[in-house]
Amino acid sequence: MDAEVSALDVIVGHTERSGRGIYAGRDFRQGEVVIERAEPLVAHPTLRNLRTSCYHCLKPLAAVPRESRVPTHGGRAGGGAAGHFCCDACADAAHATYHDAETAAGDAVAPLVAHCTQHGLKFPLAAARMAYAIAQGNADPRDADALVRVNFPRGVAPGAWLDEHAMIKLALARGDAVRGGAFGGRASEVTAEWYVGVVSRMHLNAFRVEIPPPAVGNRDADTADDGHHDCDGPGGSCDHHSHHSPAASSFKASLEAALASSETGDAAGTATYLAPSLFNHSCDPNVDVAWVGGDAGMRMRTRVDVARGAELTICYTDGGAPVDARRGALEHAYGFVCRCERCVEEGG
Repeated sequence: MDAEVSALDVIVGHTERSGRGIYAGRDFRQGEVVIERAEPLVAHPTLRNLRTSCYHCLKPLAAVPRESRVPTHGGRAGGGAAGHFCCDACADAAHATYHDAETAAGDAVAPLVAHCTQHGLKFPLAAARMAYAIAQGNADPRDADALVRVNFPRGVAPGAWLDEHAMIKLALARGDAVRGGAFGGRASEVTAEWYVGVVSRMHLNAFRVEIPPPAVGNRDADTADDGHHDCDGPGGSCDHHSHHSPAASSFKASLEAALASSETGDAAGTATYLAPSLFNHSCDPNVDVAWVGGDAGMRMRTRVDVARGAELTICYTDGGAPVDARRGALEHAYGFVCRCERCVEEGG
């Protein structure tokens, strides 16, 4: 985290209401890039979009020729989570980082996939991807520790999360056995405490990756819309950092609301980043978030002129919604009533 932030023209400071925040380290003109390309700590397509998004970088498969795509899981079912990589480079990167362990687990991942399908969850699959990377020796269990998390009392966690952890441990054990102990016991670092910490951080920091569709695609039967659209609905919202730019309680209640907000979204997938997660919310933000490279790499650019020392903010919800709807969505997801200047002006 420190190395990533130190390369930017920003300063990490503390705010009166939101803890840490990001401040401009110099004057920024409107449209200037704050972060040219932020790579995700972890990204994973939604289950509904396995047929339409690269399994690794989330690029729309419609943007690449059929012959460039590479099947995941060695061409097998992958417990119901099989898809395609957009190219050999993504396939090689995935196998080198996490996908060897995932492929070795085979159908042992099926219980977790079925659980996520039944409940419309994304974060357990993203956490499992981190666990596979740990097992392969390519990730540190502390990689996400710098992100803010839900603080449970010691030894207390949602029962469903502990069940999900047990499913991941089963898959890791199967993979290690298939590989003849090749993971060297590193899977033991994937503890229940680690899992609860990672998933709670994803609930508060994950971004819904909204990649613009390719202007000229290669749509075919494998990438055509199958009628299952990811969308916000009355039953819950998508990843909390949905970052729509504006168009011109109790701990238990807040926690339950955050857990209920894990529905799949209208997006290629979900991703968790380091430096971008330090940006606080405003309903009238001065920074826009976009995925302009066709994959999960994120760019952040100023919407207006920003003076040196001013806080840099992004919008966590639909900025075009009325003030009561915005405040309700934020309280539902985060447990706070927004008191940004725009909300105070519009709603008191």
